Amino acid sequence: MIEIISVYITSGIFAGIVAAMFGVGGGFAVAPILLTLLTLQQIGGEQAMHLTVGTTLAVIFVTASYSAVLRWRSKDTNPRLVMKFFPLVVIGAILGSTFGGALPSVILKAIFIFFIVLSIVRGLFSKRIVEPQSGSDLSGVRGFEYWLSGSLAGFLGALMGPGPAVLVAPFLRKLRFSMATTVGTCSTLAACLGLFAGVGYIIGGLEAVGLPPFSLGFLYLPAFIGLAVGGLVGAPFGIALSRRISDHLQGRLYLVYLAAVLVVMLYNVSI
Repeated sequence: MIEIISVYITSGIFAGIVAAMFGVGGGFAVAPILLTLLTLQQIGGEQAMHLTVGTTLAVIFVTASYSAVLRWRSKDTNPRLVMKFFPLVVIGAILGSTFGGALPSVILKAIFIFFIVLSIVRGLFSKRIVEPQSGSDLSGVRGFEYWLSGSLAGFLGALMGPGPAVLVAPFLRKLRFSMATTVGTCSTLAACLGLFAGVGYIIGGLEAVGLPPFSLGFLYLPAFIGLAVGGLVGAPFGIALSRRISDHLQGRLYLVYLAAVLVVMLYNVSI
C-alpha cells in the first residue's frame, strides 16, 4: 500500500503542475493515470471508470482550489468572468454527476476520448493571439456558444473528470483573453465543478456493489489522498513555470499535453 501511495503522490505532483499551468483542474492528468493504476491493480472491475471519475473530481476540487487561490493572488482571475460561467457550470455538474453513475464504463471512456480529440482539433486551427485583451471587455461572453460551452463544461466535466478548460478555454481564447486570465478563470470554475460533481458521485455510489475497500461511494480514498497531496505540492511549480513561457507557447504545450493524454486513454481502451 505504501508503494502505491507513493505512486499516487508522484502522479499528483504532475497533475498539480498541469492544473496550475493550464487550468484543467488536473482532470486530464489524474484520470488516465488513475485508470491505469486501478487497472494494473485489478481494482474496481466494471466500476473502475466510475471510481476514476469520482476520485478525479474530488482531486480536482483540491488542486483547482489551490491553483485558483494562487492565480487570484497573482491577479490572473477575473471575478466577473467567473460569475458569468459559474451558474452554467454548477447546474451542468449536478446533472452530469446524476447521470454519470448510470452510464456504462465504455460510454464514459468514449466521451472522454471524443472531447480530447475535439480540444486538440480546435487548438490546432485556432488563430494565434498577438495582442491579448486586458480582460475588462466581457461583451463577447454571451450568445449560444457561451451558453453551450458553460453548461456542457459542467455536464461533461462531471461525466469524464476534466475541468471546464476543455470547452471554456477555447471560447475565451477565441475572444482574445490571455492564457493567464483563461487559466485563472478555468481553475476557479474547475474547483466549483469538483465540489458539486464530486459530492454527486459520492452519493450516487453509496449503494453500488463490487467497490473496493476504503471507498466512499465512487471515491477511492487511498488514491484521493495521494493524488491530492501531490497536487498541492505541484501547483506552485506549475504557476512558476507558466510565468516563464510565452502566451503562445503555453497554448501549444497544452495541445502536446492533450495529445499525450489521448495516447494513454486509447491504450486503456485497448486493454
